[in-house]
Amino acid sequence: MILNNKIWVFAVISLGFVFFSCIIDKGLVGLNHYLREFDFSDAGQLADLPSFGEDASILENGKLKSVIEMGNHKGLGRKFWFGKNGGEPNEAEMEFTIWLDDHFQKNGVSNEAGKFSGFEGIYNKTAGWGGKKVTIQNSWSVRIAHSGENSEGKIPLGVYVYHPGMKERYGTTVYSDFFLNREQTYTLRLYIKMNDINDDNGVLALFVDGNEVYRSDSWQFRKSNGD
Repeated sequence: MILNNKIWVFAVISLGFVFFSCIIDKGLVGLNHYLREFDFSDAGQLADLPSFGEDASILENGKLKSVIEMGNHKGLGRKFWFGKNGGEPNEAEMEFTIWLDDHFQKNGVSNEAGKFSGFEGIYNKTAGWGGKKVTIQNSWSVRIAHSGENSEGKIPLGVYVYHPGMKERYGTTVYSDFFLNREQTYTLRLYIKMNDINDDNGVLALFVDGNEVYRSDSWQFRKSNGD
């Protein structure tokens, strides 16, 4: 699917289903300079998006569909491995377009972050994900965050980060001033630039429909190079 000559991701989250009809991963600047696109026109593309953890996704009518079982909270479980596709970049961004149905986050909890897509560098599996706090381990992760609706029925949007120096067991959530409406299409873009070793100069930015809604240039994601 192309919009304004740009390949983008389209996702529908509706009644326990997640659909992706096209995904873009701009390998960007650093070790790699490339643009990687997935339009899900054939099953062969999934070889570069292998399942990881819990994943029940299938291709259907040019879309990647994932069923979320009743009472469960996990959906799509696929990863693109930079290390197997030319090397790990120091900068990267991803972009996808999303539409949320009328039931999305109706019963959500305001103090618990849901997660859309993101990036990770899990070099030590004891940290950086799933309630595994980062202390001295070489691991980090960044995802786009959402939570339960506010009093106006809108969905808060922000970032969810596992990083050295985090205070709690679970990731640090920072919300923007932007809120998503249900049954409305948005294009989300997440940009990351890794910090210099041991410096607090990592960049993280989130855009909605081309407008920047969050940016910080003081993140520390890593204390050493990836193993």
